[in-house]
Amino acid sequence: MFWLTPLSASSAVESVLDKENFSLEDLLDEEEIIQECKALNSRLINYLRDRAQVEQLLRYVVEEPPEDTDSKRAFKFPFIACEIFMCEIDVILKTLAEEQELMDLLFSFLDPNRRHSALLAGYFSKVVICLMLRKTVPLMSYVQDRFTNI
Repeated sequence: MFWLTPLSASSAVESVLDKENFSLEDLLDEEEIIQECKALNSRLINYLRDRAQVEQLLRYVVEEPPEDTDSKRAFKFPFIACEIFMCEIDVILKTLAEEQELMDLLFSFLDPNRRHSALLAGYFSKVVICLMLRKTVPLMSYVQDRFTNI
């Protein structure tokens, strides 16, 4: 019965954040991570906004997993990474949009010499659309600087 549950019950995400040594993958494996992002869990967002975490989330979105990888790496983590960007958390999108190297990583997906799966193409386009909607000026400046000389 829900009325017997204490109101201060911590989530599984909070339990991961309380651990001394945890990884981004530990968080991505938690079922409640998207809800916690949407609820603007400050501890979670402060962790995810770090450049290293944004970079790893981007890698899940734009880089094909190794052939011998497990299903979490191949399907779950890219999906969750994309959904985190789709939560439109300003500080996470700001980290991405204002870092040249991160934007280069994102748009490396367009390299014609790379393998492209339809799954990752969908995730890539969602992230770019999110940037168009929330970080229009930095995105357009990047695109103009990067692609007008090609």
